[in-house]
Amino acid sequence: MLKLRNQRIGIGLALTMTSFVLMQFSGAVKAADESEAVGGRPVFNSLETFQINCDADGVASNAATAEHIVKGANSTKPGERIGALSQLAVKGVLDSASAQKILQAALRDQDANVRAQAVHAIVQQSCADNILFLGQALNDSELPVRLMAVDNLNVDDTGIQLLEQALNDEAEAVRELAAAKLDTVSTSTGH
Repeated sequence: MLKLRNQRIGIGLALTMTSFVLMQFSGAVKAADESEAVGGRPVFNSLETFQINCDADGVASNAATAEHIVKGANSTKPGERIGALSQLAVKGVLDSASAQKILQAALRDQDANVRAQAVHAIVQQSCADNILFLGQALNDSELPVRLMAVDNLNVDDTGIQLLEQALNDEAEAVRELAAAKLDTVSTSTGH
């Protein structure tokens, strides 16, 4: 039992690291003009109009950290925006209203890696309708957003349905990540 648990933890870490590496790789090969088609397919931000609703249950736990996150989120540099969203993934580091405002803006970001990190932060903030949100993220034209959606899906009844949908994604990386997560279900149930 302990061995199986350690294997699942190892797989989870490997999947997370794979997602991060793929996000970095996709950023390096991104087309100079984001309005052009990528691989013959127009760029489509599936999250641009999605309205999130995060709990209004907290205040910033540290004023200096909150200020740093807000400054990073408003940066002109995508890497700084990603860093701020990464810090924002920890619930309670920023008051809910400010967190929701930053996350909503990040969903409209032109940089797919910023949107991908926003997907992770939103799930970690336990915003309402996470499963609908992740389903919508699976329709984004950008690989990092779809990878992050798959990586953040729980392996429960609804999550399994979306993972099975991701098995038909055009990108091999998304299909492989979905298959690996589904494989953890069959491994843990002994099938």
